[in-house]
Amino acid sequence: MKNNVRYTLQIGGIVLVTTILGLGAFWYFGSEVGFYALIVAIPTVVIGAAIVYARQSSATGGGGTTQYFEGKAQRVGEDVRDLLREYDRLAGELSEWDTDPIEEEVTYLLDQLAEAGVEFDRAANRFEVTGTGEVRDLERLEDRVSELRSEIADSARTHVHTKLEDCADAQRRLKDAGLIDRVREPQAPDGNSFGALLDAIDDADAAMDAAIDDAAAELDAIAEATDAPLDPIDRGVGRADDALAEGEYHAVADALLDARDDLERDLSTDFESERSSLESFVDTAASSVVTDYVSPALLEELEDVHEELETVDSALDMARVRELTEETRSVCTEMIESMSTELDEHLRTLANADVPDDYYEYQSAADESYVSDLRAASDLDDYRSVWLNAAGELSAAIDAVEEKAAVAEAYGTVEDDITETLRATGRVEGDDLHVKQTAAFLELYADLHEDVSYEPSTPALVAEDFGEAYDVTVQAGFDEGGPKRRIDVSLVGGSLEESRTIETHLLDVVTFEEVPYGEYDLAVTTDEEGYGSVEREVVVDEDVELEATVPEIALREEVCAGIEDDAREALPDARDLFESEYGETEYLSTSMDFPMSDRFLPCLLALWAEEEGLTATRADGEVLVYDGEQFGNRLANIVRHNLAEGESIPYTQIRNRYLAVPAPDELIVDTLQESPVASDVECDETEVTKVA
Repeated sequence: MKNNVRYTLQIGGIVLVTTILGLGAFWYFGSEVGFYALIVAIPTVVIGAAIVYARQSSATGGGGTTQYFEGKAQRVGEDVRDLLREYDRLAGELSEWDTDPIEEEVTYLLDQLAEAGVEFDRAANRFEVTGTGEVRDLERLEDRVSELRSEIADSARTHVHTKLEDCADAQRRLKDAGLIDRVREPQAPDGNSFGALLDAIDDADAAMDAAIDDAAAELDAIAEATDAPLDPIDRGVGRADDALAEGEYHAVADALLDARDDLERDLSTDFESERSSLESFVDTAASSVVTDYVSPALLEELEDVHEELETVDSALDMARVRELTEETRSVCTEMIESMSTELDEHLRTLANADVPDDYYEYQSAADESYVSDLRAASDLDDYRSVWLNAAGELSAAIDAVEEKAAVAEAYGTVEDDITETLRATGRVEGDDLHVKQTAAFLELYADLHEDVSYEPSTPALVAEDFGEAYDVTVQAGFDEGGPKRRIDVSLVGGSLEESRTIETHLLDVVTFEEVPYGEYDLAVTTDEEGYGSVEREVVVDEDVELEATVPEIALREEVCAGIEDDAREALPDARDLFESEYGETEYLSTSMDFPMSDRFLPCLLALWAEEEGLTATRADGEVLVYDGEQFGNRLANIVRHNLAEGESIPYTQIRNRYLAVPAPDELIVDTLQESPVASDVECDETEVTKVA
């Protein structure tokens, strides 16, 4: 193609030169000579050049080995050589790649090249241009080389993807078997170039090589922990390396898994024996008597071992079985140590307690070295024997002293209660004590007190004197004399609940006889208004004489007890109402209809009276508020101005005719007796008389 262009340019150049010469002749010699130069010379030159070109083309198309053909053949041969070199390298790296279809295409291509004049030595990957042929055939083969390169890349890429999947699958098999921790996914090739495909295979090889190292390390660790031989592992790893060199990833996994299976078979006998022995001991310990003596936390740890042991089902987990064995020994040793400590504490408590010498028997198990013996046990069978013996002896020893130690330790908190009850009633039974093991407490008390006998059948304690009893004498009354008034005296405590009633002007005496020893509540009360009560605790441990006078109490203290603060907060709201009502009636009383609670009204009236300087008193069961000074003056004036000497006036008449305050007879009498005319009058039950 390039020769054609060259020949065309050469002919064009000749025509151009001829034309220039013709134009020169035309200008120099004249029009006739120039005409012939242009008309004759130019066609002659063109025809001659065409003849030369035709001969050149004829010579080339007829199989001649021209320089152009050789150059073309050389370039095509080099392209094929480069393709085959890269293809052979790729085929060498990609084991199991099916290249038969490609080989057929390569053979056909080389045959076509040979026909076109290019001979190839396939083994040496060399070629030689041996003849001549059609250039267009070389051009067609050149296109075919490019197509074949793409076909090879597509086929190789498909194969590489399959190999990458094999690499990941093989690693997953190893991970599922516990030989590696993770799967390293190889990177897909970046593009279709042969170099990118080979890089992807190299990445997969590196991933499998790392998997071999990890699996070998895992198998070695298992073997070292279980004293298993390493030879089967080394052989398996060697087979895996060989398989990797061949690019057979699943064969790598097969070799490592076979090594794992060989190791598992080597360990299976010892594994079953050790696992079974441990499982048996754990079950024995979990169902033994120690469960009644050790903390729940230790039992939970033992249960955790049992649960994990159930999940260990492969001989390759032999190391874990041995770890669980050590954990079990540690937990069970701690159980025995805990029981030994408990026994020591019980014996120490008893040794320090104030108990009879024959109260308990010393336990020799406290002198045994169970914990040291357990730690020195050579294997689980030896450990099991020592542990069961220790558990049995310690549990029996603890049972023998546990209750006695508990009783001795708590005895001090119970002894006084027993003594008090015996002094009061002469008898103590189990129900009288709020403790467990009541019989043991009662028996120990009897052992320490000679004057008490123990009845085991009940159980009960009985004092020889059947308890203590004393007289309680109470002098009860008022601080000041007056009419006879009722007083109630009660004594309550234990099983005793007695009351006495007296009527006295001032004081009287009450005696409670044969009161059992103990503590009692004494109460002295009266129904008289204006008086409080006396309440006190009395310890009866001998004959007792007491004085109790009921105190007078102010009305405000009585009616405001427990509510004074709340009443004072409500007083501002009631003040205007009280002032208005008092202005109309000159008195206030709880009998009036006020819009407030009956609970607070008496206190409110008493507080308001105190605030206003008025008098508040009880009258016929009601709180009455009035002006005491004015009331007294009015009564005095009645005596002075309305009564002659020896003349009498009924209280009813005084109240109805002269008083605004609804004062009862008692209030009228009390006021007159405290007034300036007290010496001028005599009061009886119904009237007042002015004396001389």
